Amino acid sequence: MAAQPRVAPPNIKAYLDRLYATYDLSYIPTSAAQFPHRYHRPEDIEVVGFIASCFAYGRVEGFTPPIDTLLAVLGDHPYGSLLAFDPRRDAERLRTFSYRFNAARDAICLLWFLRQTLERYGSLRACYLAGYRDRDEDTRPALTAFVTKVLRLDPRPVYGKGHLSPGMHHLLPSPARGGACKRLHLFLRWMVRQDHIDFGLWPELPPAKLIIPLDTHVAQVSRRLRLTRMKSPGLAMALEITENLKQFDPADPVKYDFALCRLGMLRDGSRFRVQGSWPET
Repeated sequence: MAAQPRVAPPNIKAYLDRLYATYDLSYIPTSAAQFPHRYHRPEDIEVVGFIASCFAYGRVEGFTPPIDTLLAVLGDHPYGSLLAFDPRRDAERLRTFSYRFNAARDAICLLWFLRQTLERYGSLRACYLAGYRDRDEDTRPALTAFVTKVLRLDPRPVYGKGHLSPGMHHLLPSPARGGACKRLHLFLRWMVRQDHIDFGLWPELPPAKLIIPLDTHVAQVSRRLRLTRMKSPGLAMALEITENLKQFDPADPVKYDFALCRLGMLRDGSRFRVQGSWPET
């Protein structure tokens, strides 16, 4: 059941719309969206978006080098490179990979799982849609099915056994466990919505079913704007914020996510200036 919306102050919509117009494509370098924006083929955008979203935790300057390392291995046509990826042959190129909770074998396993998924379904979109039903209230049922299918793929060429590392479960958390799953919802936002930031490659899915990708910046700003009354970031907060944003755009509530996140980041000391001021709430 969706969270019950809280009535936000009416002047918030004008403020949100101003933020949406302000934080445009020029702010892409402050986001993991910079990586799929480097590519033009839809199939490359999709797989690069997935890889980038998986590692988009921590600060942008922290996750940029490891994602660049992975993309360098995949070259100019990542989709084709993934179909040819051999975890035994190509592991040496990622031997020194390391980023916080993830070691080289986790990165290799992610690429290996992507190869298996693309071989079976042709695209991540087809894999996701195989678990999607029009009656689903939001993205969680299909996303849970998607993650389950990926995590059940054969990891033995990477780990030498059938068990995944904790790092892989961190990269691909299941919504069934009740977490906000920010990075997976970020990937869905990129694929489903279409504007100057998002790509709209999955037109079968209505943007109204998306859940906001909740991070500390969005949580902080949403509390300030009275889009949530909750104190702890989590799934319940993400659902409440999403439902409140539907007051302002029922068909596309998550359109405000990029702007809300930029506002929170830039108020935390970024070299970019915040545009506008807080509305009276």
